[in-house]
Parts: sequence; structure tokens; C-alpha cells
Amino acid sequence: MKKLKGYKIYVLILSLFGAVGCSDLLDQEPVTITHPNVFWTSQANAEQAVAGAYGLLKNALTYQANFLFWGEWTGMTFMDSRFWITNYIEGSGNFVLAYRDESRNWKNFYRAANWAYTTEQYVQNMSDDLFDSKEEKDRILGEAAFVRGLTYFYIARIWGDAPIVEESIESSSQLVDDQGYIVSIPRNDELEVLDFALEATNKAIDLLEYSSPGAEGWAITANKASAEALKAHITLWYASRDNDNAAMIQEAVSATTSVINNSGASLIDYVAEGEDGFNRMCLGESETGLFEINFDAGMSESFRIASNAGNHAGATLNYPYAYSNVNTGNTPRFNPDFYGNEMMANDPDRVDDIRKELFFNEYEDSNDFFLMKYSHSSQDQAAPDNPYAQFSESNILIFRLADMYLLRAEAYARSGNTGAAIQDLDMIRSKAGVPNYTGASDRESLMKAIFDERAIEFVGEAQSGFDRIRMDYFEGISWATQSRLDKEGYFWPVHPSIISVNPEIVQTEFWRGKL
Repeated sequence: MKKLKGYKIYVLILSLFGAVGCSDLLDQEPVTITHPNVFWTSQANAEQAVAGAYGLLKNALTYQANFLFWGEWTGMTFMDSRFWITNYIEGSGNFVLAYRDESRNWKNFYRAANWAYTTEQYVQNMSDDLFDSKEEKDRILGEAAFVRGLTYFYIARIWGDAPIVEESIESSSQLVDDQGYIVSIPRNDELEVLDFALEATNKAIDLLEYSSPGAEGWAITANKASAEALKAHITLWYASRDNDNAAMIQEAVSATTSVINNSGASLIDYVAEGEDGFNRMCLGESETGLFEINFDAGMSESFRIASNAGNHAGATLNYPYAYSNVNTGNTPRFNPDFYGNEMMANDPDRVDDIRKELFFNEYEDSNDFFLMKYSHSSQDQAAPDNPYAQFSESNILIFRLADMYLLRAEAYARSGNTGAAIQDLDMIRSKAGVPNYTGASDRESLMKAIFDERAIEFVGEAQSGFDRIRMDYFEGISWATQSRLDKEGYFWPVHPSIISVNPEIVQTEFWRGKL
């Protein structure tokens, strides 16, 4: 049973963002609370505010299934999509997608970050006496800081250089300078954006406490381990973008180790637990989760699975889950030439990899192949006789424990500690029935082995596209030419509407003249 207090977060969000029509350089509406001195007067309202931050982050990631476009389809590992818009990416690496303008617009992320920061500022100034305890106040502050850090990390991974907004935008007057001109802020360097995300994340780590599986809000709200997992990702990404920055690699090792030792989370043994373990993981709040985007119809936090690619379930499922007939227009098919499928076929260690059976419906079958991670659903009681009136119940897994082992393996590989890297790699392989790694231990071979393990373990979780950037590994992607990579063509273009409002924003080099 999923557990979370049922705050009416969307009503709150609408009231916060629906009152002002002016847009700033980020194309975001400022937060407006008519009487802030009345709103910020109780723990219940502070809880509603941080729930609103989670809701805005959820919207930024899931709108039109954009998280899959940013982090999954760009990875081109296992799922060859038949959706014509996704084919822009798979066919030629064109990120200027038709009918998907929001995939190039960072406004929804800035809305989430702005509201999280606003929450931090107001809650910090609230009297401790308004909360059940000082620890509860710190928890709310920590969760808001976590959302802000995670949001800026997504911005850095998707766009690279991006503006840093270091104040809470609460009034349209803040968007206009003393001479009446719209305020313009240029893109900060990617490493500066990562520093800003890391600062917020360290704040969250300091304020939050560890939780445990089964506790209220486990994995669907942030605790100290969630923030440490975020820190591991930020620092390893930073290291990869800064010539293997040794200090950042050590920070990644320390953060992953702390999660592994202190989080209370445990790995799913796919061999021993089979479908039960897999289903538990995907439904969410399982013993292996660290942070997830929650979907629960019982809490009015779900959506009707539609037979189209506008949502992540419809984009990955096929008959009989989301479609009354086999769909050949929207959902993925098995392509033996795709990187991950070719890797699985050519590696004799993968013969008994149970994830082929658990993660996919009819792996290697060209007609019935599709991902199963978003297949969990519940009947819409308003239409009990319609078998396709289903609400999604699968969580989106942002961080989980297997991720920490493989990130630490990568950090060890980067620092030359090959023995420790292989030990962590083998830990994850063992849970899927894959024998210990016996390949070459040079850095290039080991990094490929870690990428391959991440590709199958996190398929559908929108990691592989980001993994390719961080690990500088683009094998199997024909459009990832060296000239494109040199111009940072792995990042997404900035929507022209942002640049038209704010001329300080300069388009990413590769995308200049292409929009």
C-alpha cells in the first residue's frame, strides 16, 4: 500500500501560478501569494508548499513523457520506438521534435526550482514554535532543498550551461529593472550550475534524517539517503565534465558508500524473487527505492493510461496492457541491431540474464516485445466494465540502490581501483543470474562493462542517455559524430522563445541555425 499524506497539491499549484501572466527570461510565471503573512503560519501549510514543489517537479519530468525523450530515447540501447516523433532522435539525432516544444523549454524546471526556493526562504523564517518539532521544520526545509538541487541537476544534464536564479521570484516587479527593461540573465557555465545544485543538495543532506523501508513517504519523499544519492550523481557528473576531477570522484565514492551502508535499502534479487521482486520494485516504495515519482490512483496521483505515446505508459506498453490490439505505430519493437540487444546477444554471460524475462514482454520477439516497467495498473472504478480504463500504478524510479553500486563502480574505475569496481559490478550482475565479470580490467573495457550493466538494469528509467554523456560512450549511435560531440550536440537546444525574450541566452553551438 502506498503511503503519503494526501495534500491537495495541484489546487495549491494552480493558485500559486495562475495569477500572473508576465514572463521573465526563463518563461516562468512568478509565484504570487496575496497574503504570505497569512499562508506561512502553520506546519500544515509548509507541508502543502513542499508537496507543491514535488508536484511541479513531477510535471516537469512527465509532461508528454519528456523524461523518456531526454534520458531514454537518446540512449538508444534496447527499445527501437515506432513512434514517428521519437524517430527524429533515433533516425538522425534531431532533438527539434514536432509537437514536443516543451522538450526544449526549461520553464517547467525553473518553476519547480523557484517554488522550492521560495518554500525554503519562507519556512526558514517561520518560528520553530509553528512546527511539531525543530526536526520537522528541518525535514521540510531539507525536502525543498532536495527538489531544488535535483531540478538544477536535470537542467545541467539536459542543457548544460543554464541561468542560475538565486532569488525567489514572487512578483512581476522582480522581472523588470529600474529603467523598465525586462531583466536578462545569461547562461552560467555548466560547472557553476552543478555547484549550485550541489550546494542545495548538501543543505538537504545536513537537514534530513535517514528513513527506512515501510516508513511513511519512503522513497516518494526525500530523506538523507535520497539526497546522498543525488550528490553521488552530481559529483560523478561533475568529475566527468572536469577532466576526472579527483576530489569529485572521491565525493561520489563517499556519497554512494554512505547510501549503501546507511540507507536501510537493499537490492532486489531477481533470481530468488522473480516477478514478485520486480513488481514490488516497479510499484514503488520498495526496499530498493531511494527516490521515485509517485503514481497512486488511490491518492489521486495517477493518470488514465492512454493508447498513445503522450504518456510514458502508452509510449512503452503494447497489447494487451495499453492497447486493445497490437500497436505498430507508437510503441517500441525489438531491434537486434540496437546497442543493448546486440550486446546481450554477443555476450555469453548474458544467456541466463533473468532481466530479459522480467523487464520485457517476450524479449527478442519482434511482434510482442515491449517494456514491462510501466505495466502496473488499477481499474478505473468509474468504468468497471472497460478493461482498458486503467490508472497507472508504476512509479518512475529516479534513484535506487543498484544505481549506487554501479555509480561507485564507475567512480572506482575512474580512479584506477579496478578491483573495487569489479566487486561492485559483480554485486549487481549476481542478482540477475549473470556470472562474475572476467573481462579486461583496463579503464576502457571496465567502463564499457559498467555502461552495459547500467543499460540493462535501468532500461526504461531514463538513465542511458545521460550515462552516455557522463561516460563519453556513444557506441551504437550513428549520429553521435565527433564533430557533433565537440559542439556539445548531446545537449538539447534551448527553445527560441526563451532566447527571443532574453537575448542574453546564447544557443548551444551545435544547434545554432538549426531551429
